[in-house]
Amino acid sequence: MAGAWDLERAVSENSAALFRSIRKHFPEENLKKWDDLTFRFGPRSFLYADETRIVGYAETPHEAEQLVAKFNDTYGKPPAPTGGSFSLITTGREISVETVALGAETILGDEALSLRYASGSQEWHQDFTKNLSAKNHGLSIFEGTPGTGKTSYLRHLMGVLKESHRFYFIPPATIDVLSNPEFIAFWANQRRRHADRKFVVILEDSDAALMTRGIENREQVSAILNLSDGMLADFLRLQIICTINCRADDIDQALLRPGRLLCHRVFTRLDYAQASRLAASLGRQLSVVRDYSLAEVFVGNGSEKIGRPRIGFAA
Repeated sequence: MAGAWDLERAVSENSAALFRSIRKHFPEENLKKWDDLTFRFGPRSFLYADETRIVGYAETPHEAEQLVAKFNDTYGKPPAPTGGSFSLITTGREISVETVALGAETILGDEALSLRYASGSQEWHQDFTKNLSAKNHGLSIFEGTPGTGKTSYLRHLMGVLKESHRFYFIPPATIDVLSNPEFIAFWANQRRRHADRKFVVILEDSDAALMTRGIENREQVSAILNLSDGMLADFLRLQIICTINCRADDIDQALLRPGRLLCHRVFTRLDYAQASRLAASLGRQLSVVRDYSLAEVFVGNGSEKIGRPRIGFAA
């Protein structure tokens, strides 16, 4: 069984049964902790425990399972709260993924979500998650200037849907992977491994890839069109979420076609009243009456324009 257990208490309460043990010492941290413990609870009944798993040994599988279950009931620790995670897609000799775990603090409560985003955000979030769960493929576009909370919302979404969805992140520098012929085989392999999950692909700061097709981005736009709709989309079953800083008016119109576009959400700056409420919840006060980005509120003093030195000649 995988998990976590109170090994200190297990040793204290079963010292006579302790058959073999290793105790790790960390002098620089003034820390000692048990590891690799083996208890003998009967002539042919043993239990092995370390930081992440326990293993029971007995005369029958049923007895071994009972031994593990009893130890877990007595010394098991409740799982620590966690946030979601995403798979970072990397390229090199082959397309691979690195899992990135997010902290529990990235999942926002209803009040925190309402404070951070414009009016009606809670209702929109509920509708959006329902659509992501109901539909096999599609394209969603999150539009907003830097600092308006697009990435923060995506982290929250990963936590909310962590049991049913897998999230994949493609960095802007490797967005060309979308048109790589091996990309189809990569997704087919992921689908076989995680057949019980829905897939969401995130393309952050993808302005260039979504702009009206030209020489530089033709392959990227075509790839997104094929992945988000059509026969290839039926096979791969991918939801694609793109974040952009430009206006949606500049996006290739084929991407905005009804049936392909699942959602277009504009993340706006907070007006002074809402920004003040958010700042108050953080124990801060805003003194300048203007709108604020989410990032500016969390920094605490807003972003002021940087004065640039004048270069040239003055009379």
